[in-house]
Amino acid sequence: MSLNDVIQLGASLLAVLFVAWLVKRMGLGSDPRIADADHAIRLADEAEAGFNGIEVARDRAGFAAIVRNAEGRMMLVRAHGNHFAARPVDAATVGRLDKDFLTLTMPEKTFGSVTLQLGKDAGMWASRMRDLNFG
Repeated sequence: MSLNDVIQLGASLLAVLFVAWLVKRMGLGSDPRIADADHAIRLADEAEAGFNGIEVARDRAGFAAIVRNAEGRMMLVRAHGNHFAARPVDAATVGRLDKDFLTLTMPEKTFGSVTLQLGKDAGMWASRMRDLNFG
């Protein structure tokens, strides 16, 4: 192996280490989770100023949550890449209850469907959504 090859190998190794450090520093590839009810409320309030969430149904894995405010309005918060996204849950949202799972499909196709494992609370949250014209 020539000196030129050693220098090239060393430079390549340094470049790979630098990119790995940069990716970690930027938080890319992280697995964001909603830690608890307070975290979900904070995310909903960041999405809509003055939302003031009071109750949370958090997916058991922490990837999504439904936050309700005192007025009965609801906001769906979900992991989106290495950040979070939130959308209001309204009559245009399609909901489907399947035992312990509640699947919400937002009218915005790019947001996609979200399935929350809520356990025994899934039915209660689905019934609250009937006021929003869910079937």
